[in-house]
This record gives sequence, structure tokens and C-alpha cells, in this order.
Amino acid sequence: MKSIDVVFMLTILMLGPEVPTAYKDRGQKSHHGRGYNTVGSRHHRPPTNITAVNGVGVDLMCRVRVHECGNFFSIVWYRETDSQERVYVYRHHSGVSKAEGVWSGRASHVYDTTRFLMVVSLTPLILEDQGKYRCEITYEDQAGRWFKDSCLAAQVTNLIVYGQPDYVKVSLENETEVENGATIGPYVEGQLLVLRCDSSGGRPVPDVSWWNNTQKILNSWDWRVEHENGTGSAKSEINVVLTRFDIGREISCRVNSSATKDALISRLHLDVSVSPFSLVMDPDNNHIEEGGKISVTCTATQAKPPAFIYWNSDPKFEQLEEEEKVIQTNKTFTTISKVTFKAHRELTSLSCFATNKVMDDKKMPHFSASSTVNVKYRPEILVHGLSVVYVVLGDNIGLHCNYKANPAVTAKVTWYRNGKVLKHKNIDVRNITLDGAEISINNAVRSSSGLYSCLVSNEVGTSQIVDIASVYVEDVPEVVLTVDPVTPVSEPKKQNVTLICDPLPPDETLLQVKWFLDGELLKKLPECGFKNDSTYGNDITFTAAVDALCNMDPTKIILENVGRNFHGNYSCQGKNRAGWGKMSNSKYLSVYYPPVSVEKDQFQNLYVKKGEGLVVPCLMKDLGFPKAKSAVWLKDGIRMKNESGLEFYISNAGVESDRNYTCIPFNSVGKGLGSSVSVLVTTKPAFVKMLTSNSGAPIDRKKVVLTCVVECSPLCSISWTKNNTTINNSTEYQIFERVKLRDYTTNTLSHVESELVFNITSWTGGLVPERDTSQYTCTSSENKEGPGVNSSTLFRVHYSPRNIRISPHIQTVKEKLRPRDFLCTAEAFPPAKYFWQFENGTRTRKGAQLEFKSAIRRTDGGTYTCTAFNDMGNVKAETNLNVVFKPDCFIKKEVRDRVLYLKCEVEAFPPNVTYYWYHNEDLISSAVFSSATQFEVTDGMQGEFSCQARNLAGLGPRCDVKINGPVAALVAETDFSFLMFGGGLVIFMFIVITMTIIICSLLMEKKTERWKV
Repeated sequence: MKSIDVVFMLTILMLGPEVPTAYKDRGQKSHHGRGYNTVGSRHHRPPTNITAVNGVGVDLMCRVRVHECGNFFSIVWYRETDSQERVYVYRHHSGVSKAEGVWSGRASHVYDTTRFLMVVSLTPLILEDQGKYRCEITYEDQAGRWFKDSCLAAQVTNLIVYGQPDYVKVSLENETEVENGATIGPYVEGQLLVLRCDSSGGRPVPDVSWWNNTQKILNSWDWRVEHENGTGSAKSEINVVLTRFDIGREISCRVNSSATKDALISRLHLDVSVSPFSLVMDPDNNHIEEGGKISVTCTATQAKPPAFIYWNSDPKFEQLEEEEKVIQTNKTFTTISKVTFKAHRELTSLSCFATNKVMDDKKMPHFSASSTVNVKYRPEILVHGLSVVYVVLGDNIGLHCNYKANPAVTAKVTWYRNGKVLKHKNIDVRNITLDGAEISINNAVRSSSGLYSCLVSNEVGTSQIVDIASVYVEDVPEVVLTVDPVTPVSEPKKQNVTLICDPLPPDETLLQVKWFLDGELLKKLPECGFKNDSTYGNDITFTAAVDALCNMDPTKIILENVGRNFHGNYSCQGKNRAGWGKMSNSKYLSVYYPPVSVEKDQFQNLYVKKGEGLVVPCLMKDLGFPKAKSAVWLKDGIRMKNESGLEFYISNAGVESDRNYTCIPFNSVGKGLGSSVSVLVTTKPAFVKMLTSNSGAPIDRKKVVLTCVVECSPLCSISWTKNNTTINNSTEYQIFERVKLRDYTTNTLSHVESELVFNITSWTGGLVPERDTSQYTCTSSENKEGPGVNSSTLFRVHYSPRNIRISPHIQTVKEKLRPRDFLCTAEAFPPAKYFWQFENGTRTRKGAQLEFKSAIRRTDGGTYTCTAFNDMGNVKAETNLNVVFKPDCFIKKEVRDRVLYLKCEVEAFPPNVTYYWYHNEDLISSAVFSSATQFEVTDGMQGEFSCQARNLAGLGPRCDVKINGPVAALVAETDFSFLMFGGGLVIFMFIVITMTIIICSLLMEKKTERWKV
């Protein structure tokens, strides 16, 4: 075995229980091998209870029974759990100790040898340390010593650990946390305040409660949660309806726990706003004479924020000065407002009002306080104007002096007539009221008339003398009628005529007036009968109208906008309190008015045939006054010249006559509104546009339109036929008919236009010349003026020339003879026209026949082209005229490769010829090939060379050329000639180029100068 292993084993032996062998089999075995009576022994000791708080230390004690059990070997502490966890070991002889498990690093011991007491200190405590702990002591074996059962009994300690709460938190209903000592608000009285307080983390579960200073708040909502380990949380909630007594109040949350000596407290203060508690006005009544000063004070108490005071009175008072101050009393405010004003008679009451932000936010009615005001003043007579009183002889006269005064009890009224005190002795006067404000004058006579006034006095003073009424005592009236204006009136001027029924003195007014026209009652004024109607008094508009009629002046009527119906004799009759008087004189009213035309609904139509005559009358209901003799005539709104009578004559009626005519009659007063007649010119059907006798369309046309226009009044209709068969609307044909208005430029009345449209795209094969040649006819219907008309056209298909032919097809003629004429024919519609062209457009001739009037020459031979054409297109055909003539020739010299050749060029028809070459009259060559046209002149050959040709027309004349001198000299001469020609050409080109450059330079200089300018 290695040495390290030996050390390890030794360590185990040292810390392990050293149990003497003599006791191994004694009793129940402990964890160290020693038998202990832990359960069921009669010597089992009850546990010791220890209570401590987490975070501090605790001492666990275990007593050693040295006297009873001897020396001990070791002391071991166990935490009683399911696994009996060992937490501390102490070896007495070695002095070795060790904290294990949950006690590791936190436990230490002290062995008190004097008291034989083992003390284990555990610090700091945690909540998890709570539980039962067992202390087991192992005593040494001693020879001959017997252990008591109590030496084997374990000592048990029950450790209870309390924990302080972790926190105290106060929050509002919206979870907002409130700090300790904070002031919350502002709130308003009557508002519901919800406060929550919670605490957790302690053991046992803390108790949470709310306190109002020293009194506990009841009716709280409490929650409590406890865990298995004895910890938990607690919460308490209170709902407080705030009042003015809560202003500045302190509310606290208290958390009590067994782990703490004092409760944990979180305090808060309330900020509460309240309305004023009261509003008092001082004094509550005032007695003063008008013009004096009054001071009134209003006080609003116990408000937060301060109250605002404002004043009101009936009516508004003139404020002289105002004082206001705010006093803070305890935690609320008192507002004092004092006003001073001048007293006047209308002021009867005074009020003050108080409010603050609390009341305004809650829309509460404002506090108010009132005071009565009694202002004394001298009498004042209330007059709304002088009254005019009409009294019939013998009736009573009632007068009233209306006044106001304070005091009114002591007021007295004195009456005056015409400025003198009314004496009761002279006339029969009776007071209706005690103060004499209302009197009655009985049995009025003429002398009772006059101006009545009154004066009022009381203890304050006397009023002025005020006129009350002007009294007239009257008899039945006499009246006279006047008319304004006196001259006749004109209806068009819409004049007003005023009729006045004036009473003769001494009467000045009339109560009622009857008005007569031509002796018959026209109106009785005023009209008050409508007041008996059930609507009167209920309908504001009706009531106002009835009152206006009833209160109108009956002596005057105004005839507004006088017209012809106002003719006649007018008179009146008046009534006053004494009764109806006699009829007045009569006045005659004359009214001038213009002529009257017939109504618009009497509009007339006058008919006249085209070309005939008609008398147009002026239609009137009334000639007017004076009678109208002239009129203004309008034709379609335009004035007609030279027409001014009440009728006019139309001769040779036409389109210009088919108009609306308006007659406006007039006299010296004015003109009528005018009446209209419509002159309708009629005519039997007649063509405005008829079909042409022949018509057609190109063969490629997709649409064809035939048009007929017929004049007819009254209107007619147009129908179409094809080869006498009626045409209706279909896919092949469409008929469009339009009504056209009259045309003044052509003297055409209203007419009908009809179009027949060929929908050729739906025809099989489109337009086919032979098939679609047809006769089309348009026919109008008749009208009341005559029979219908018709027009026809032969429709043919137009196409360009085709199948062109020339006869004879070709001709061959000898020169100086006359050929036959060529004839060109082609199919076409419209028929084709022709023209002939020879050799690229030269010598053009018109006509289908190409005629040769004289013998032809060789230049007449060639290709002749015939062109057939119409408005649809053209087509061409060619023919050949071959002119046969004998060959003509000429010889041309050519040098090629320094060899001289003679070439015989021939003009002949037919062109196939036989060439003959002669040298000095000797035939030297004869051939028909093209190579025979040239002849090579060799050295030594000189003299005359000739060429002659033959074709079918015969042998042509000779052409010759002479060769004088050697052939080489001729070739050199030819070369020199070429050189001279080439040199001259080069010089010429050089001169041209040089001149061009000079001219261009000059032009550029001029152009530059122009640009510079």
C-alpha cells in the first residue's frame, strides 16, 4: 500500500467514532456504533425549544454527564431530517472539531469544563436553519463501570427561526408606489381613494393593517399567503370616501411580525380640496333714501382652494368700490368680499355667490346669499304719452294718474285742468281710489273738455305736474271727402289714390267710417270682427294682422296700384261716440289703362299654302281706355318695319312667312302684354333632292348611300324599292330618315331626308357588275296638301378596265407603205377611254384606234402601247409594228493593240444581214456572222475599202473609207491624237478645279463679312 493511502486512512480513523470494543454490542447502535435509546426509552429527554431571528447568532447547548457517565470521547450534532444529516463533530481528546453540511463555515463551539457544558454557536442564522437538532455524546469505556440508560439518551433542541419582512410597500389603485412620508393628491371631497399595502418575505407571515393616526381603520380587505416553510406575504386594501375632515390627515400602514420588536410603518398624508362650508352676507337688509351709500360684506369659509365671490343685483347696481381678502385658517381658506354702491330706487335685492375649482369641476350649484334693499324716493308719474279722450255728451270721464313712489302709502294726488287745480265744487268729480290717483267726472258737458294734469307727493318729496289726457266732449260728426290726386290716374304707373274722410270742427277724430263706391258699401273701418275668430290669440301672425286691421285709422284709405276696376263715385260716412253722421259729398275717380291682349293659352295657329296670301289679326280682349288703334308687330321677336295697324297681310307665303308673330297694341297710356299667332305655311310633297337617273359605285366599295330629300308640310315619310320590290331594314340595307328644319336660304319648308345605305360587306361576293345592276326608287307619302312624289336611278357597278385587246396583234410592213389601223378594246364601267404611246411616251395619240394616214418610215417601227382608263383605274397592252427596210452602213476605224480595224456598223430590219467587204472594188469577204462586221487592215494594205449589207428587203448601198499611207503611221497618228485629246482634257479639268476654288473662296469671304456685320 502506498503512503498516501495510509495517511487518508489515518485521517478517517481520527475523525471517525472511536468506540471501545467492550461496548459494541450493548444496546441500540448509534451512528458511531454506540447504542442509544432515542425513542421509547423511559429516560428520553423532552426537546429544548429555542427561538431566534435570522441574521443573528444562536447558542445550542449539550450537557455532558461526567459524574454519571464518566469522561466522554466525542460530541456529534445531527439535524433531524429524513437522512439524519450530521452538522457538527467534536473529538475531546484531540480537540478537533468540524462544522459540516448546512453548518459548514458558520458553527464553532466552546466547552465549559466547569459546568461540563458543550456550547455550539451558529451565526448568522438563516430561515432554513429552523428544525430539530440532536446532540449525541459518546462516553469512554471504563472497567467495571456500568452505564445508565440516561448516558445513552440524546439531547434534542427544537430551533425556531423567525424572519423579518423584506419590505413594506404602499401603492395606489393604479399600482403607483407611494414613498414613506409622501403627500398624495390633490383629491376632491367625495372622491373614492383606494390604498393598498403589502409585505412579504418574513416568518411567520406578517400582519398588515391601516391606521388613522392612533385608531385602526376597520373594514379593510385583507389577503394572506403562507408557504410550507412558514414564510409568506400579506396585503391589505382600504377604500376611503374623502371628506373635508381628511384635509392633511396622516394615514399609515403598519406591518407587525414576531421577528421584529417594533412594527414597520409607512406613512402618507392626504391633500384634499373642498368646497366652501358656508356663505354669509352682512347685513341681510338695508333701508336708505335714494342716493345714499350702502356697504355689504359676504364671507365664504373653510374652502380649499380659496373661494371666488361675485355679486349680482336686480337690477345691476353701480359699484363704487370693492375689497376682497383671503385668510388661511388652519388648513382651509376664508374669503371676505365687501362692496360699496350708491342706492337707487330700482334696486330691490342684492346677492353674492361663492364657488371654487372643486365646485366648478363637479358642476355644483354655487353658494348664494341675498339681502333686501328698501330705497325711499319721491313720487314719479309714469306717463307713456298724452292720452286723447273723446266723450259723448252725458257720459262719464275716467282719468288715472299712474305713478310710483316709496313709501307709496302716504302718497296723495292733486288734479289740474288747463293748468288750474280741479275744483270739485264746480263739476261732479268722484275719487275712485283713496290717494286720488283715479277719478271719475260724471255727466260730461261741453265745458268738461280740456287738458287734465296731476301732481303726486309723499314724505320724501313732490313730483312735477304731468299732463295726463286731452278730453273732448263731442256730438255726431259731419264729414267731407277729398281725393288725391284729383286728376285721372294711369293704371300702368301703379299709382296710389288716397281717400280722406275728414270730420268738420269741432270734431277731430272719428271712431268708424263707412266707405261707399257708386252708392254701395265698400268697406267699414276699422275691422275688428276677426277678434272673435278662434285663431285670434293663438296664432301670433294672425293676431298681429287682426290687431293691425282693428287699430288702423278709419278716416283714410289708400287705393294701391289703382286699375280699371277702381272706376266710380266714392263717398263716406263718419261715426264718433255720439253716433253716425250724414253721408259726405261724392267724388268721381277716372282710371286710364292700356289695351289687354288675349291670354297666352289662347295662342292660335294660322295655316296658309305656300305661295298664297293671309291676313294676320292682332288678338285682344280689351282695346283699353282710350281705345288702342296701333300696334307693334314682331316676327320671331324682331320688330317688323312698316307694320303698325291692328292687322297685316302676307302675300306669296313662303319659308320667311312660316314664323311666330307677336302683336303688342298700345294707346296713350301704355301697351298691352302682347299676343302671338303662329303662321304655318303648308305645301304638298316636292323634291328638294332627287335621285340621278344613273348612279353607281366602285366594285371595291364597302358602303353605298343613296339620298332623297322631300319638302312637305305637314311632314311626310319616304320609302324605298328595288326593281319595284319594297326595301326594309336588314343586314343588306339600312334606311335612315331625318326631319330637317326649314331652310331660309333656299325657301325650303321643313323637309324629310332619307338615306338608303348598302351594307355591301354582307353581300355575297361584294359588288358584282352583272348581278347588281338594278333600279332603285324613293317614294314619299302624301299629305293633306297633295299626293306623294318619287324618283328612280339605275345603279351600276363601276370597275376599272380589264380584258384589254389590240387588233391586229402585230404588223410587219415595208418602209414607205401604209399599214392597217390598230384597234384597242377593253371591258369597263364607266366605259374606258384610250390613248396610245410609242417608245417610252413619245408620239401620244388619243382614242381607241391608232390610224396611220400615210406611208411609214423606218423610224415608225417599234412598240406601241395602248392604255385603257376610267376613274377607277387603267390597264395597258402592247403591240409591235415592224418596218422592213434595206441596210444602211458606215465604217468606223478602231485601233486596238496597235492594230487598225475597220468596223462596219449597219442599221436594218430584219437585223440579220450578210456583210460584204470590198478592197478597191474587189470582194474580199462575205459573211453573216457578227464577227464579219469588222476587218483587220494589215501592213501593206492601202486604197479604198467598202462595206455593203443585205437582208430580206434587199442589198443596201455601199459605205467606204480610204487608207492612204502605211498602217503603222496611221496607228501612231491615232496614238498622238489620243494623247492630244487626253492632255487637253487634263488641262481643262485643272482650269475648272482652279476656278471652282477661287469662286468658293470669294463666296466664303462675303459670307464671313455678312456674319461680321
